Amino acid sequence: MTRPRRIYFERAVYHVCIRGNNKQEILKEADDKNIFLKTLAKFKKRFGFKLYGFVIMPNHAHLIMEAPVKTNISKIMQAIMLSYSVKFRKKYVYTGHVWQERFRSNVIDDDTYILNCINYVHNNPVRASLSETPKKYPWSSYHFYEGLQSPVNNIIEVDFYRDTSSRTPYPAIG
Repeated sequence: MTRPRRIYFERAVYHVCIRGNNKQEILKEADDKNIFLKTLAKFKKRFGFKLYGFVIMPNHAHLIMEAPVKTNISKIMQAIMLSYSVKFRKKYVYTGHVWQERFRSNVIDDDTYILNCINYVHNNPVRASLSETPKKYPWSSYHFYEGLQSPVNNIIEVDFYRDTSSRTPYPAIG
């Protein structure tokens, strides 16, 4: 049986989740997370997608992203996942599937929903007992929104809602 085709919307914002095969910790070490962040930055530059939020957990990652008009989100995620898989396999001399399955995604259709998704993503390490607060977890976009140092500069679109006067600044979390 074939998988259902994904439906794409131009300039849609998506909440994307990717998970290690069998929930394996493929992003466990700080070096693994840095490699993943650099992979994101590389393909952000290549494809021109916008990244509004992320968190990198030991066995999965969440991304809040908007694909450009000429490239669908599947092509972007395929490139990111394949590139990281090659690096992971080389580093750990690993064979087999790195990712559990194709990525999961949900369309984010309004400003409130995007803020709720970013809040959810930033609080993921707290819910998983990896950190007391989002601020103490270094592997998320929380630090970009708070103006703190982050391993990769200029990867997040922190000003994405300042264009519209009805939008409020990023809410305090954590």
